Amino acid sequence: MDSIDLSIIDDDLVLNQLGEPELRAEADCIAQDLRHMLREKGYAFSMIGERSQVKLATLTTQVEIEMENDTRIYPGTAKVALIGEALNCSARTLNNETIEVTL
Repeated sequence: MDSIDLSIIDDDLVLNQLGEPELRAEADCIAQDLRHMLREKGYAFSMIGERSQVKLATLTTQVEIEMENDTRIYPGTAKVALIGEALNCSARTLNNETIEVTL
């Protein structure tokens, strides 16, 4: 399955030298979609500053489930960790590419 999307950085389209939108493909596209999902659903903000280990474990599991609901992610490969104030997510795509996202 081919994944192609517009490249977005800092909530803005990335343009090439001709002023045309740049594209992201395959693993880069999946990682961008994952980053947007995490921000839109508020997972990163919910986890940062949370002191309850039970709530953190629940949120981590929810994020992993959301990641694995993406049909482009190989089941069982989603991993989520909160390190300091950074939310680190990684997984393998069906094309055997590794994606990593840090918020």
